[in-house]
Amino acid sequence: MTNELTTTTTTTTTTTDDVNNNNKTIKPLLSQAQTQNPAYSNFIEACKSPDTKSIYDSVIRYYMDYLRIDRSSYDKLLAKDPRTIQMDIRNYAIYLRDKKKASHATIATYLSAISKFYTKNFIVINRKDLKDYMGENEKTVDDRPYTHSEINILLANTDKRNKAIILTMCSSGARVGAISELRFRDLTPIDDYNIYKIHYYAMSKKHNYHGFCIPECRIAIDDYLDYRKRWGERITEDSPLFRVDYNSLAVNRQRQIQLGLDPIKPVSKHAIRNFMVRLLLHTGIRKISTEEQARRLNTMMTHGFRKFYETNAYKAGMDHMYIRRLMGQKSGLEDSYLKLSDEELLEGDSKHVGFIGIIGQLTINDSQRLRQENQILHMDKDRLEEKVNKLWAKIFDR
Repeated sequence: MTNELTTTTTTTTTTTDDVNNNNKTIKPLLSQAQTQNPAYSNFIEACKSPDTKSIYDSVIRYYMDYLRIDRSSYDKLLAKDPRTIQMDIRNYAIYLRDKKKASHATIATYLSAISKFYTKNFIVINRKDLKDYMGENEKTVDDRPYTHSEINILLANTDKRNKAIILTMCSSGARVGAISELRFRDLTPIDDYNIYKIHYYAMSKKHNYHGFCIPECRIAIDDYLDYRKRWGERITEDSPLFRVDYNSLAVNRQRQIQLGLDPIKPVSKHAIRNFMVRLLLHTGIRKISTEEQARRLNTMMTHGFRKFYETNAYKAGMDHMYIRRLMGQKSGLEDSYLKLSDEELLEGDSKHVGFIGIIGQLTINDSQRLRQENQILHMDKDRLEEKVNKLWAKIFDR
């Protein structure tokens, strides 16, 4: 959805991807003027998650640009009568639909944010009326996941940290927002398969779940952590799994560590999106749009890795319910009645493919995939021999 956000000014028109291309990603940091404005506070404090706050904040500023209102003058949005306000929002929906060619989902997000602003400031918006101007609820582009070869190119052209992040997203299906919350304690090594079990959203009672990453990803994570240790970082259970970059060759680096001045902060999702934009352009997987109107691209920048996971897990024969559980997707009533243990999700059973059964399909490097398939064959052989021996033991006991 972030890829679809559209910025409108009186002189230029850009998409959020274009903003990212220029390293000007909008961060969810509120100025003092914003927090002190009652109209803005009424609106933004009603948003529950930081992600929603960031997106809705951007949408309101885009809408103010469209109306040619100064971005700090939130009270001017409330100065008009309710009928004129309704007409302004209606016209904006038409503008997004016809001129910006925005998708139905994008327009819905914009109108939801704008309506929330007015509703929280005691002006009722007719949402049912606005639906008539949103256009057909159909895809504006046939998006697809990344391919193995594209991911391989990305991995070959980036550093240790970014390589580990990309492999974590594509081999466990994690959301980009979950990556920045990971701590070292959220990793549990499973040495039998040379993988990690990963505890996502560990601090949330509502959203926490367990996933797994492939051996190729574990190797990349270990390599990245070893790199940090070599440069003097003391990694504890509470250390961020992926931290902000630093200049390891700086003259005063060791001195900063000795004085405890090394700012160990988790990498933000905005930083991840920024390096992804640069990497995609550098590798040629994405091209800078030269069209008059920027368009949404076929592969979503970070969500394309999540689509890669789901697509390849399904191709490898995994049941949809197993996929949902491993991706942290809620399944309504089924979540209350169908209970699957982490061991079942990992190993599966005679009728269901577990995570170990899709490792080969998720592995990016060809040589790594062959080694993994060979290891699984040996493990299957050992298990079969164990079952045969148990069967013979039962026969002889009789």
